[in-house]
Amino acid sequence: MTINRLITILALLYIALGVEAKKKQEYPRAEIKVGYTYHEKFMRGDDGVIERDIPMVLLANRSGSKFYCPHTEYKDSLESTPSGRSKSKEILHEAIRQYSSGIDRGALEGITYKTFMYVFKDLPESRITVYDKAGLTDYGCYIEPLGEQVWTIGDSIKAVLGYECQMAETNYHGRHWTVWFSNDIPLQDGPWKFNGLPGLILEASEPSGQHHFTATGIETYDKEIVPVYQPQNYEQMSRIDLLKGRRNSIENGMSIFRAQTGYDLGVNDTPVTEESRKYDFLETDYH
Repeated sequence: MTINRLITILALLYIALGVEAKKKQEYPRAEIKVGYTYHEKFMRGDDGVIERDIPMVLLANRSGSKFYCPHTEYKDSLESTPSGRSKSKEILHEAIRQYSSGIDRGALEGITYKTFMYVFKDLPESRITVYDKAGLTDYGCYIEPLGEQVWTIGDSIKAVLGYECQMAETNYHGRHWTVWFSNDIPLQDGPWKFNGLPGLILEASEPSGQHHFTATGIETYDKEIVPVYQPQNYEQMSRIDLLKGRRNSIENGMSIFRAQTGYDLGVNDTPVTEESRKYDFLETDYH
């Protein structure tokens, strides 16, 4: 075999492998992008009740969707490369130093994740896949079936983002939810795990006021719905075990942090009280 022929064969092989790799990078494309604000109310140690708004995004087509926080995905993208992980560690250590020394008691707040949640819906497979935090440093993934939400559609009507929306209600995993959906957007989807109505859900709330989703903008979209970064870092587990792990990290977080990192922030775990237990996750049936 001549050198020129060998070079040609290797070049063709390289191109073929490149084409194959490119094919593996192709993912379903979204038809619509919906911005939501997730308003969350929770109890945090001596700070008491905290309220915050978390920007979320739903990328959806007629076969499925992805619901996530763009800030979380950006931080996860950093953690997926050696240089990004190095930068993240530098930022974390500096924030801890400033917090511990009293220079900036809000230093940690500015770098922390507000949510770790990704929710993927797959209509042909009739399943929901959730990636989320399962403990202080643990991450979990679980799959559950679509169709668990049994809806009662009411007669009430109101406008959300200029769309006429109809009310519907359901009991789901420990909470009663009231949502508003629009038949003008014929996607059986919505924020978080909500699905199964004959139109896109633009608002959802539960009576305690701890959790509320509201659409903030809708636009046509033609980009890929990419999977999570580093899926190998998520342990397969049940939904109940994941939620129990998260609860344990909240109630014993400082002790776990001290044991795992060696850092002492000078803060002890806040005693669990009946009042603190009133503030809970989106799903409460893990107790």
